[in-house]
Amino acid sequence: TVQLGETVVYEGAKTAGMFSFVISAHEAAWDTTLTVSGLQDSVTLRNVDIGEVWVAGGQSNMEFPLRYDMDADTTISSANDVHLRFYDVGKFSFEGEEAEGFKDTTAMDRWLTFVPENAASFSAVGLYFAQVLREAQGVSIGLVGCNWAGTGAAAWLDENYLRESPNLVYYTESYEESTKDLDMVKYEKKGKVARALIASRRMQKVTENMMSGKTNLLQTLMALPAVLKVLPYTQTKGPADPNRPGALYHTMVEKIAGFSCRGVIWYQGEYDERQADRYADLFASVIRCWRDAWAESLPFLFVQLAPYEKSQMGSGRNFPRIREKQEWVSKNVENTYMVSIMDVGMRNNVHPKTKRPVGERLALMARGKIYGESVLCDPPEIATVHFDSGVMILNFLHTGNGLVQKGTGGNVFKILVNGENIDKFTVVLHTDCIEIHSPKFIQGADVQLLFAWAGYCEMNIFNSAGLPAKPFKTILSINLF
Repeated sequence: TVQLGETVVYEGAKTAGMFSFVISAHEAAWDTTLTVSGLQDSVTLRNVDIGEVWVAGGQSNMEFPLRYDMDADTTISSANDVHLRFYDVGKFSFEGEEAEGFKDTTAMDRWLTFVPENAASFSAVGLYFAQVLREAQGVSIGLVGCNWAGTGAAAWLDENYLRESPNLVYYTESYEESTKDLDMVKYEKKGKVARALIASRRMQKVTENMMSGKTNLLQTLMALPAVLKVLPYTQTKGPADPNRPGALYHTMVEKIAGFSCRGVIWYQGEYDERQADRYADLFASVIRCWRDAWAESLPFLFVQLAPYEKSQMGSGRNFPRIREKQEWVSKNVENTYMVSIMDVGMRNNVHPKTKRPVGERLALMARGKIYGESVLCDPPEIATVHFDSGVMILNFLHTGNGLVQKGTGGNVFKILVNGENIDKFTVVLHTDCIEIHSPKFIQGADVQLLFAWAGYCEMNIFNSAGLPAKPFKTILSINLF
């Protein structure tokens, strides 16, 4: 028998063993009790809240703990909301990893309330998202973190979804090819040593410096021996690799699949820039897999990749292609919505330290698209581009009270005329359009316009809600007659 407060909400069969139960929808509440009674014993859970639950999925920028955020000190010290809660699914990539005891599981697989002693472990993006919803909805908010740094989307869905797609079977076939001659004894021995080293305080310090943006050349050189010792293992494919096809779907997603939630917020794609052309199919398949697992069309609110050029860990050279594929998903997969953060990137850090606008824009999108509030939640989006009397005119959607320019930007627009890059042009903003003037815009010229189409740029075009415009590119010929 299951009681929610004083009300019996479930009665099950009188048999021993594992069981599960579903409680029908109830009015929002907090500080209630849930009592599960058997023939002889009962367990009572206290401080139970009924509210909105969201799953926070992705890789490092969603995992990014609050302690590394720009506003960490003030946000953590002022944390005082026991009805905002966070559950971080244990990050284990294979059966038996938890038993090794290397990982610190203090903040995993348990509900944490938003108070100073717990706050540092919260997903920063998830927290800022939840804080807005707490105020807007007036109910308890629960976040379920299901994410892992440095992981590709192929790890987050059942591998059968990869095998059934001609464009995605590459992932399973390349994994099988790379592991067919694997020496398992050697692999397991080296893997255990590497996992112990990764969990060591020394390597944790390397991670902390990287995530906080404090890494300098000296720190990098001092950490190099430990990194080089781990690197051969982490680059070796095998059954303990968190990036093997389907790995984290089976070890993490399946643990929570079906747990009632309003939807998913997602921040991922950096890892997949090496296979950018496959990303639209891959991300769409992740969404389909999760929706099948939950047996409902879960809303997916996701983040378009932030500006980033390069660092010691890689480059953002293919980020424009990933952003293009993310845009495609938002236009072609039902009940998906994309937010732009083209103003919060860091040139030499793939982990932007300002996570508040990311979470708040996801929450704004949820308010508009999921909760039905009348708010401007979409970023400015190109509608049409044409020439009129030798002037290029860009018409935008979602401008609100009008487009505004903030800062200098400088590298947002790139224009090529007949294949030659030009730098003499004038940009004029109007309410819902932008005019571009150049003496090079003459009859018969072929013009290519790239807007924020680079790994890194400094966005300076916003709508009246303060949302930055999304990247786009177009090619057209000038015909003045």
